[in-house]
Amino acid sequence: MKPSSVKLFLGCVFSILLYCSSCVDDVDFDRLDEVVLTPRLDADLLFFTVNYTSLINEEIINNQIILRDTTQLNFLGDEVTQENLVEVEITYRATNSFNQSITNRSIFLSENGAIQYEIIFPVSGSNSGEPVVTEFTETVTQQELQSIRNSIQLANEVIIDAGTLPQTGELNLQSKAIYSLEFSDL
Repeated sequence: MKPSSVKLFLGCVFSILLYCSSCVDDVDFDRLDEVVLTPRLDADLLFFTVNYTSLINEEIINNQIILRDTTQLNFLGDEVTQENLVEVEITYRATNSFNQSITNRSIFLSENGAIQYEIIFPVSGSNSGEPVVTEFTETVTQQELQSIRNSIQLANEVIIDAGTLPQTGELNLQSKAIYSLEFSDL
């Protein structure tokens, strides 16, 4: 969200609050500095599908296939977001019909590629060929937020044991970030 968009949003919210309160005689405008706005905004991060045929030509390193996808975290580059970010909740939903478990690794990177924050979780495999859903949520709190603020890219790795490559199935991974902002001293 651009600073002008945030100012427009805050102006609209303030106007609506002012309009709604104009009908009330006992409005205490001296307490306006106590108003705190806490919007929660969604940002899609990753959406991809991998099927077993796409694994055939992948390079095997240390008996693993690592599929990597990198995306820019443009919403973190905004000054207003940087200054008012109070929490980030990252959710994943993996639907896996491969007959083996997979490891998912998300790495938040700075501009120079240094790891700032990392999330690793297992994705359950399917015993029957029917899709198995794994959901995972990571909440980044105030103490860890500077690591996220320092990030400009998210590299996601799907790690598959190459010793028993799947012969059928696919993996669908979706993730999003819900970031909470706090605006006070309006």
